[in-house]
Amino acid sequence: MLLRLRLLQIGDVHLPSAMKSGRKIDQKDASFSVELRNLISSVPIKVVFRQIYKILEEGGVAGIVFMGDLTDAGDLSGYDKTCQFIAQSLQLGAGRRHSGVPVGIVPGNHDINRAMALSPGITTKFEPLNMSLRKASLPAIPVQDSVIMPIHDGSASISLNLMNSCWGCGAREYIPEEFREGIGKAIEDSLERGGEKALKTYYDRQFDTPAFSEPSIQQLVQTGRSMDTSTLLVVAAHHNLLPQRQPRIAQYTELVNSGAIRASLCELDRPVVYLHGHIHVDPVETITAPKAAPLICISAPAAEDGFNVLDFVFTRSGMPLSCQITPWRFDGSGILHSAEQIAVPLLGRRRRSHDTSLNKVYAYLLEQRELYWSQLIGVTPPIFTTDVEEQTREAIELLIADESVVVENYDSSPSAWIVKAII
Repeated sequence: MLLRLRLLQIGDVHLPSAMKSGRKIDQKDASFSVELRNLISSVPIKVVFRQIYKILEEGGVAGIVFMGDLTDAGDLSGYDKTCQFIAQSLQLGAGRRHSGVPVGIVPGNHDINRAMALSPGITTKFEPLNMSLRKASLPAIPVQDSVIMPIHDGSASISLNLMNSCWGCGAREYIPEEFREGIGKAIEDSLERGGEKALKTYYDRQFDTPAFSEPSIQQLVQTGRSMDTSTLLVVAAHHNLLPQRQPRIAQYTELVNSGAIRASLCELDRPVVYLHGHIHVDPVETITAPKAAPLICISAPAAEDGFNVLDFVFTRSGMPLSCQITPWRFDGSGILHSAEQIAVPLLGRRRRSHDTSLNKVYAYLLEQRELYWSQLIGVTPPIFTTDVEEQTREAIELLIADESVVVENYDSSPSAWIVKAII
């Protein structure tokens, strides 16, 4: 049968502020009963985590990835509470119900405490969060080196590379030397006068330059080149590689070497999936280059708005075919539900050679243009003599990845599929 590996992608958690964010209510009467208001509303972050827990309980999750910004504005007092909330509400980490589920966590710019960033030592600012993660029996974030997590099930294999994109966050040493003392003092004075509001503004428009370290990029490239060709490379980091669609007027908050890592990943000449958060919106974008395999960028929304279920489909021999993205989002009524699935081929322009059997299936689909699954199964026995349903399904998955067919009801069982050929 076809092989699948499922990852859950969780965007910026932002505790404790997300815990104060309720379903939007047009409350004109400030004296209205808080108890009754809570009965007719909900805290979205709690709803999201309950659904994630339900999916974990159903089983079949190969890993869960958090995209950073676990807390707000480097709040040291919030690190322990955030890590405990994640561990307890989802039962993740050593000694808990879902301790067998691999967990990956990357740092975000809001996870950097400014005072720690000003302390000596380039890794000092990452230590408080790692200390809180250890207390909660959760895995550490990557600091100097990437964290490489092999995830596999039979012949299906993923190399999940967790990277630190926050080297410039909160660090005064990256301000040009000519302006460092003056700008640094001005920032401190403004924060002292402006209080919590000024601190929030600093983290939203901070004078820093998030970046990957050159050694971590080299490590990623070496990993990608040495991996077996059937292993899918998945990279996770907080910051986005591509500019967001909405114009962002915050000159110093974007990843300064995103172009370098984009080029490096494209030059690997193998399909790569890049997961990130940060921008609080959820596009799925494909970067292509001549004679290169696709680079698929998948953004998670803020955790209080939902999360993504990522199903990676492999052939029976273990070759990566496609990534199926199921967004879980709130509708206008405030109900969290799975939205329409997005299927992204991992073959790109490098079309897989069609064997004789695949050619016959495609030729028949071209002739008929559209077939129900039951009709297709009825005509494939002369083409496939054994395991007819499994071989037919793999043929259709290959044709989907090759962008030769589309399937209606693809997120349902094959019995509900309607397969249409594309010329």
